[in-house]
Amino acid sequence: MPYFNTLLRILTTRCMTQAVYFCGGTIPYAEFKHYGLAAPIYTHFTSPIRRYADVMVHRFLAAAVYHEEIYPALLDKKLIQSVCQNLNHRHRMGQYAGRASVKLHTILLFRGKEVEEEAYIMFVKKNAIQAMVPRIGLEGTVFVEDKKGRSPFVFNEEEFTLTAGDVKLRSFDRVRIRIAVDSSNQQHQKLDIKLVEPKVPGWNVDSQVPAKKLKTDSA
Repeated sequence: MPYFNTLLRILTTRCMTQAVYFCGGTIPYAEFKHYGLAAPIYTHFTSPIRRYADVMVHRFLAAAVYHEEIYPALLDKKLIQSVCQNLNHRHRMGQYAGRASVKLHTILLFRGKEVEEEAYIMFVKKNAIQAMVPRIGLEGTVFVEDKKGRSPFVFNEEEFTLTAGDVKLRSFDRVRIRIAVDSSNQQHQKLDIKLVEPKVPGWNVDSQVPAKKLKTDSA
């Protein structure tokens, strides 16, 4: 199926523990490994203009090969560990800021519009599916129950599927969705994503564009 490798790579990397900076000697050597790179030991060695962690590594290496004299602060494990914790915090804050920026510009992109797109299910939850729209790189939640908790779908916790009559939703299935912006709360605008296809009587929103009936790839 198209985009299978992309979806699988996204899901795989999300399972990985996020790498963090730390000072050697503050945790057991067995925990030095880098999970994402499958490396037993790893440190940065890139351009020092990219991040302060690289500056620190360059200073340590310069001292190790006697290119520069080491200074007391580099020998203070508590101080270095404190700097590492601040680097980790700043990195997380940068990620949060990036996600917030993407969310803001996504709202601006779809505001005042109703757009239909082809999407692929990344994973299935009890009350929703998480879908990816490859054409624009958008990931969103499509809820399958109303505000009162009512839903035509039945969740299978062993197979992680949602079933409504003859329709079964599972990971990597192709669907069609409608994307709009919910502006009922001006301070917390959010995407409103509805299922267009496959058809579930009494549940879907009607398609507004001519389109062939979509079949799930697993059918």
